[in-house]
Amino acid sequence: MLAAVATVASVAMVAACGGSSDGGSGGSKSNAVKVPDKTTNNAADGLATTDRSKIKPGGKMTWGLSQVIPNFNYYELDGGLLDTINIMNALLPNPFHFNGNGVASVNTDYFTSIDKKSDSPLTIEYKINPKAKWSDGTPLTWEDFKGMWTALNGKNSKYNVSTTQGFDQIASVERGTDDQDAIVKFTKTYTDWQSLFQPLVPKSLTATPDTFNKAWIAKPLVTAGPFKWQSTNKTAKSYTIVRDPNWWGNKAELDSITFVAYNDTAAAVQAVGSKNLDFQDITFGDEVGNVQAAKGYSGVDIRQVGSNIYRQFTLNTRDPILSDPKVRQAVVLGIDRKQMTTALIGKLGGNPTPLQNHFFMKNQAPYKETCGQFCNYDAAKAKSLLESAGWTKKGDYYQKNGKTLAISITIPTQTPNSKAEAEIAQSTLKAVGIKLSLQTVPTDDFFAKYVNVGKFQLTTFTWIGTPFPVGGALSIFKYNPKVRGQNYGFGGSEEINQLLSSAASAPSTDEENKLANDASTAMWDNAAWLPLYQKPQATAVNSKLVNIGANGFADVHYENIGYKA
Repeated sequence: MLAAVATVASVAMVAACGGSSDGGSGGSKSNAVKVPDKTTNNAADGLATTDRSKIKPGGKMTWGLSQVIPNFNYYELDGGLLDTINIMNALLPNPFHFNGNGVASVNTDYFTSIDKKSDSPLTIEYKINPKAKWSDGTPLTWEDFKGMWTALNGKNSKYNVSTTQGFDQIASVERGTDDQDAIVKFTKTYTDWQSLFQPLVPKSLTATPDTFNKAWIAKPLVTAGPFKWQSTNKTAKSYTIVRDPNWWGNKAELDSITFVAYNDTAAAVQAVGSKNLDFQDITFGDEVGNVQAAKGYSGVDIRQVGSNIYRQFTLNTRDPILSDPKVRQAVVLGIDRKQMTTALIGKLGGNPTPLQNHFFMKNQAPYKETCGQFCNYDAAKAKSLLESAGWTKKGDYYQKNGKTLAISITIPTQTPNSKAEAEIAQSTLKAVGIKLSLQTVPTDDFFAKYVNVGKFQLTTFTWIGTPFPVGGALSIFKYNPKVRGQNYGFGGSEEINQLLSSAASAPSTDEENKLANDASTAMWDNAAWLPLYQKPQATAVNSKLVNIGANGFADVHYENIGYKA
């Protein structure tokens, strides 16, 4: 479903959901999630799309983030955050644009054409717009593609990458007729090839592992977009980008965008209401409370759309207790996801139900329930599994070899959504006989010091997707005993690996979707990941600001963001 991004209100971006080899959306739709009736300027894609002729040139915008940025290299493990990509998409080339249904079109600001030249072997030709230049004055060339492939193909473990998915399927990157012609050949069919090089980074960043891992920690050094980097304010936890006068495309309407880390979404909503902030995604944290609060402010729009966002629990299979699949299965059965879904998004309307698939959202055509015996809360079945694994009920909890069956869930501070989910899990697991305690850690440390390094037993955060459901799946679901990557809990199996690999190289979208659903079935048995529920996406926006809002599967055209004339 997704394409790897993380933010602390706990979001991680996974690599991709629902695509096809020729740019189709895999049958996805954008309007199947019920959202509140009270929305304004809610265009079909949730972006308040407005023609540039109706925008007043100039102005400054402030954009709320959920945390400070640990690394501006989105492909480095610590940098794979939603907050990171929300900044970097204004500064870096993306080969494709995507509409609200996830359908791709060539981004002609950067490429004159992108064509499939051969199916066997799969060969893609990227013809770069000759006007496209990096901020250091060098042109975009085929060597930027080669540099990314070299860094991300997994052959050099010194590159601390968030994922190798897709890049490890490339056989070569070569120069075509000139330096602005990149020829990418794959070892075999890779169905979701359009998810790669999104965004493209300069060869200077990928030149060495040390540069890749560390050069962009403080700021991005080389960019190529309608905006360029200006400054960091460590005290205010903010980053400012400004219009780049050397940009060759449509001039950015705004003079600048300042991104501010609030850590607390409720405080960010208040800032939108007091006009100290112009835009905040309020999907994360206490979404119901955030929407209700935003409704109370004048001059604030709530823009919403059916989303590519879902909440989930990750179980650490390297933990001594959770290394037993029967214990993990008991945990999965002992968490009442229906109660959780009703409590956390039921007030937004409709009849919300738990998400029963690891890859597809309920508003995507390939979605089906793959959960089998794990679809519903079942305390009796959970107890039976524990007893078959040698645990004995003594008092409120099970014990084995004199030790109580006790685990903890790690959550970030100031995230009411995570806290509420953890407390519901704590209550329903107690009824099963499993003791769950809450471990709260600083928001800015949550991913870097806990999730990314596997320092947890159980944790909860959000995955956000792109239009490619399988292309990014291996980055979070592929099991590699030596490399964690985004498979933070080392879940999975060789069977799941094979199904995902077959799906990624399937000859058709239909076959890709079938294999993905087969993999999802196997993943329920593996019990290393527990999908909770799909979230509608909601944003609080200054009502005068247009071409920004809830984007779902669509990408944001940063040069078109501005204030209504």
